[in-house]
Amino acid sequence: MFDMFIQVTRQGGRPLYLQIADQLRIKIENGELAPNSRLPASRVLAKKLGVNRITIVNAYAELETEGLVVSRVGSGTFVATAQNTSLAESEVTARWSGPLPPPRQWNAGLMLSEMMRLAHQPGVISFANGAPASEFLPVNEFRRALNDVLRRDGAAALQYEDAVGYEPLRDTIATYLQQQGTQVHNSDILITAGCQQALDMTLRLLTRGENSVLVVEDPCYLGLLELVNTRHITPAGVSLDEAGMQIERLEQIILRFRPRIIYVTPTYHNPTGVTMPLKRRRALLEIANRYGIPILEDTTYDELRYEGELLPSLKSLDTTDLVFLAGGFSKTLVPGIRIGYLVVPSYLRDRLIAIKQTADLLTSPLNQRALYVYLQSGHFAQHLKQVRTAYRERRDTMLAAMEDHFPSDARWRCPQGGMYLWVDMPPSGPTATDLYLTAINYNVAFAIGSVFSASGSFTHALRLSFVTHTPQEIEEGIRRLGKAWRELLDRHAKATTPTDYQPALHIL
Repeated sequence: MFDMFIQVTRQGGRPLYLQIADQLRIKIENGELAPNSRLPASRVLAKKLGVNRITIVNAYAELETEGLVVSRVGSGTFVATAQNTSLAESEVTARWSGPLPPPRQWNAGLMLSEMMRLAHQPGVISFANGAPASEFLPVNEFRRALNDVLRRDGAAALQYEDAVGYEPLRDTIATYLQQQGTQVHNSDILITAGCQQALDMTLRLLTRGENSVLVVEDPCYLGLLELVNTRHITPAGVSLDEAGMQIERLEQIILRFRPRIIYVTPTYHNPTGVTMPLKRRRALLEIANRYGIPILEDTTYDELRYEGELLPSLKSLDTTDLVFLAGGFSKTLVPGIRIGYLVVPSYLRDRLIAIKQTADLLTSPLNQRALYVYLQSGHFAQHLKQVRTAYRERRDTMLAAMEDHFPSDARWRCPQGGMYLWVDMPPSGPTATDLYLTAINYNVAFAIGSVFSASGSFTHALRLSFVTHTPQEIEEGIRRLGKAWRELLDRHAKATTPTDYQPALHIL
């Protein structure tokens, strides 16, 4: 057994897991830890160093990302050999005779993926993700729907389906939208693989790569920013206030950049939770009509309303067929079935169907039919009532806990619906990234505000999801987050305090 002398300090600004990774890296590079040597079990090393086990897990994961160690299921973590470190590149080269593509640059999506990886370690209370609470997913009802479909339709449920989607399901969605005030026919609806595909299809139709500009809210849904990056589209951000996108700034952006489309989430915006009032919705439509710019409206969170009035969608107010409406069931019902929909202008329907066919041919026929059976059963209304009640309680629990544990100069608003709280921490203090790296040592995680910004702004902001955890877990997670903040402030204060001060010598 090699000497595993590692020293950590809580007085510096560097997170504990990175301190441990740094020292292990030195031991590996200078040969003190030989190739194929086994590192101590995370539990053992954590006890030796007096840190949480998650700290060691994160340190090992950091080294594995760098190719310095490899984990073997059931055996442990080992120092990598030269063969291990070159394996991935040699495998790619063997399959690809041309030049390898350049490595991807670090961006918001990669940053968030790394943070999600850390947050998914055992014992971590994560407020980072956007998934609905698992305990409310209608597992039994959906199982019955699947069984009913297979008994009724047999092989037809497992065959190819029309790319536009299962007609009875489109009828049901059309009826639902009509009840919400949107005049739509089932032929205007395309079934997609989640709302994300609906957004992507619209971008593919209306943009032309690097010469295209897309207006987005700033901050904005991260998944949309990733689509924009993938499609090489230039995002132009318009700042938000308590009423959503600031329309008076939108016209300046339009005149300057001549965008091809405006993306907006007017109701329970992700990540800020704000809702655009009716007057501003009408103003947005008026500007879009004046300049002939289509609007892509994301209605993902519309059904998660806890208080306040039900506002009409932009599509329901649209009189010139400029609004594309994207919706789905991932946040309100069952995320794993990946069923969304896109309401499209009739004159573009065939072109969007062609885009759908080139993307994936069709959305799962079995899942479409099962969702239709479930919606027809009448359980959805009761399900929504249950999750709205639970999520509102969880929102209020998080707000109360933040009042107790967050700094007095932090700022946030109470959203009337949705899944998220947006918090502006004191701008003179540590950044959200600093806080994240400290908080993960307390087994709590969140989403960093800057990754939701096309401009990289909001470096002191946090997005907290309040729906995934129980009220008790929320209280504990916010307590840990407040403790991490206080530790970070204390470290920063000590780092800026002079250490060479000597008291005056008084001679009597």
